[in-house]
Amino acid sequence: MKIPVIYAYPRSGGTLVNRCLGSISGNLILSEVNPLASVVSIAEQANNWLNLLSDEQLEEFVDQPYGEQIYFLITQAKASNHHLIIRDWTAVNFMDDPSNNQILTPSFILEQDLYLAHYGLISLPIVIVRRSADVYDSINRTFPHLNRGIEVFGEAYLKYAQRVCYYPIFHYEQICQDPITQISLICETLEINYEPNFINKFYDFDKCTGDNNLEQSSRGGKLKEIKLLSSNLESQDYKIANNDENCQQADKLLGYE
Repeated sequence: MKIPVIYAYPRSGGTLVNRCLGSISGNLILSEVNPLASVVSIAEQANNWLNLLSDEQLEEFVDQPYGEQIYFLITQAKASNHHLIIRDWTAVNFMDDPSNNQILTPSFILEQDLYLAHYGLISLPIVIVRRSADVYDSINRTFPHLNRGIEVFGEAYLKYAQRVCYYPIFHYEQICQDPITQISLICETLEINYEPNFINKFYDFDKCTGDNNLEQSSRGGKLKEIKLLSSNLESQDYKIANNDENCQQADKLLGYE
C-alpha cells in the first residue's frame, strides 16, 4: 500500500500545507508524527481529529508498534474512501530535544522512511522547503528554547537537505505566491484529492499541529489569505544564517540559487 508523506523542517511552511490539504474533502492528515515521537499522539489524532479510531479500539491500538498503527489507519481510511497522509515530525530526527521535555539525540536520518518500508508500505514523499536564513530566524523567534546557535543549526539543516533533496521539492515561497497551482501539483504528486476552493477554507482548518495553535501566534498563523511574508533582513539571526556555509550548501541542494 502507498502512503503519502510530507517532510518539512520546522518553520518551513509545513503547517500551511497541512491546513490546505486537510481542508480538502477526503484527505486525512496525521500531523507531525514520527516513529520516535509525535507532537500529538497518533492515537489521539486518529480518535479525536480523523474519526478513524473508536473509543473501544483505543486501548488495543496504543499498544501496537508504529508501523502496525499506520497500516491499520490506512486500511480504515481506504474503507471510507479517504486518503491517509503523514506529515512527518522531522524535528525529532534532526534537532536536539525539540519537545523540550525528553532527552532525544537526533539520528540525522529519515526514520519515517525506514519504518514504513519495514512494514511494506510504499512512501510517496514530497518536501516543503524554505530558505535557511528564514528558517533559522523563525525558529529562534518562535521557539527560543530550540536555539542552539548557527553552527549546530547549519550542520543539522545541511544533513536534512542531503537526505530530502532527492524527493519532489516544493518551495514555500512559490506556494505563497501561487497557491492554487502549487497545491494542485502537491496533490497530484501525493495522489490525493484536490479541490480549488481550499483557498477559501484553509484558515478554518485546525485539526493539526503547528503555528495556528501556538500560544503566541506567529506572523502567518492567523492569516485568512495565503501570502509571502517578507524576510527579516535586519535580523541578526537572518544575517548569520545567510552567511553560513552549511546553510548556503543546503539552500543549493534544495533548489535555491
